[in-house]
Formats: sequence, C-alpha cells, structure tokens
Amino acid sequence: MNPKHEIHEKRSLQIHHMVAQRFFEDPAHVIDCGLTNLKRWKQNGVDCDDFMIWEQILKFSPLRIPEILKDTSAEATRLRQSSPFAGLISEDERREILFTTR
Repeated sequence: MNPKHEIHEKRSLQIHHMVAQRFFEDPAHVIDCGLTNLKRWKQNGVDCDDFMIWEQILKFSPLRIPEILKDTSAEATRLRQSSPFAGLISEDERREILFTTR
C-alpha cells in the first residue's frame, strides 16, 4: 500500500472511532446526522452506491454502525470512504487526529 494512502486510512479509522464513541453517547444524533447528510448530498446531485448502503444501515441496522466504523475489513474501509458522518466531530478534534496519526 502507498505510504500516504496508509496514513490516510489510519486517520480515517481514528476519526471514525470517535464517531463510534459518539454513537454510544447519542445514537439518535449520529443516525440523524448521517441521514441528513445523505439527503442533502443527494439533493445536490452527489450520489454513489455506498450512500444507498449507508442509508439502509442507518434506517434498518443502526446497531451495525459502530462495528462498521471500527472494522478494518476491505468493505468497512470502502464504506468509511463515503461516510455520511461529516460534522460529528469538531474541526479541532479532526485536526488533532491529522497531526498525531502517522
């Protein structure tokens, strides 16, 4: 794997570990954020197959969310690349992960 890509994947995994923690603290907020983002992106003409998968997970299998966010499988890695959880962690938290994860 390309070293830059490997760092990106590590950072993504750390960010999504934080999102999983937020799910345990307030699952309804995480689900609502994900569905709201997906709806807005679709209205703006941004769509991909993984958005449909995320929508199904959020609506019908929300207990899978933390598992997917923390899993290192190829499928979970792919789904994290189209994560609908933008805005759930602060810019400061995201920046700290970007600067500390190598």
